[in-house]
Amino acid sequence: MNWKLIAAVIVGLITGVLLYFWTESVKNEQTAYAFMRLQPDRKVTRGQAITPDMLAEPVMLPESFGALAKLAVPAASAYQEWLKDRTAAADIPAGSVLLFQYFDDADGGRLTTMIAPGKRALTLPVNAAAAVGHFVEPGSYVDIIGTVDEPVEPVAPPAAAQTGAPGQAPAAPGQAPAAAGQPQAPAQPVSPVEQMLKNYLTQYPGADENDVNAYRKQAQDYKLGISSRTRVVTRTFLQNVKVLAVGAATTAEGAITKANSTYNNVTVEVTPSEAEMLIFALGQSNGSLNLVLRNPADNSVEDLPSINWTRM
Repeated sequence: MNWKLIAAVIVGLITGVLLYFWTESVKNEQTAYAFMRLQPDRKVTRGQAITPDMLAEPVMLPESFGALAKLAVPAASAYQEWLKDRTAAADIPAGSVLLFQYFDDADGGRLTTMIAPGKRALTLPVNAAAAVGHFVEPGSYVDIIGTVDEPVEPVAPPAAAQTGAPGQAPAAPGQAPAAAGQPQAPAQPVSPVEQMLKNYLTQYPGADENDVNAYRKQAQDYKLGISSRTRVVTRTFLQNVKVLAVGAATTAEGAITKANSTYNNVTVEVTPSEAEMLIFALGQSNGSLNLVLRNPADNSVEDLPSINWTRM
C-alpha cells in the first residue's frame, strides 16, 4: 500500500476542512447590516420625539459584531415606521447608534405625540363584543354607547294650601296669628323649600316628625332636580371619536401582530369635558361601554334620542 498517497489524501482533507471554516469566518466578517444612528451634531433628550431629519446615513455593523447588532434598531422600512414620532425614554448622545433600550418598550412611547392640541387620551375597558370583534384598530372612528339607569324627572311634593292674607306668610305651628291692626314685624326671606314646608304644616298641623322629614326631603329633592326613581336607557354618549390605540398598539400594523390581536382596552382621543362624561358613564354602566365602528368617510353627527322601553 502506498502510505504516501494515503497521507497526502488525509492532509488534503484536513486542509479542505480548515479552508472551508476560514472562508465561512471571512464571509461572516464581510456580512454587515445597516442600523440607524443620529446626526453627529444632533442629540435627543428624554421625552423628545425622533424625527427623520435627526438621522444620519445608516451605520454598517458586521454580524459578528456581537450583542450590539441585536440591540440596535435596524435601518429597515418597518423599523423606520416603528421609530416615527416615538419619544426617547432616555437622553441619546449625538451621533449614537439608536438602541431599543433608548425607547419605551411599548408603542405608548409615541402616544403623547399623537394627541391633538386641546385633546386628551382616555383608556376604556372593552371586550371582543364591545370592540366589534376586535375589528376596532388605531385610526378607527367609533361612536360610544352605553346602557345606564337614568333618573326620572322628580315628583313635586303635594301642593299644600296656603292660609292667611295674600302675600302674608302663614304662622308657624303653635303661633297665634297677629291681631288685626297690630304692627307686623318685617317678613324674613323664606326659601322655597321652607315655604312649602310651612304650607304643609299649616294644612296638616298634626303631622309627626317622620311625615315632616319625608316632606322636607321630597321638597329638597324636587328643588335640586333629584329623583329616587330611575329607568333603564341606552344612550349614545359620543360620536365620531378617534381611536389612538388598542391595547399597547398605536398603529394598524401593530394591532394585527399576535401579541396585540386581542386586547381588553382601547385609548380614544377626547376633550377634557368628554373625558369627564365618559368616566361618569363608566361608573353608571358598571364599567361597560360599547364601541360602534364607523365608515372612515362618514363623519356625520346625529341628534339621537336615548332608547328605553317606551321608545322601542
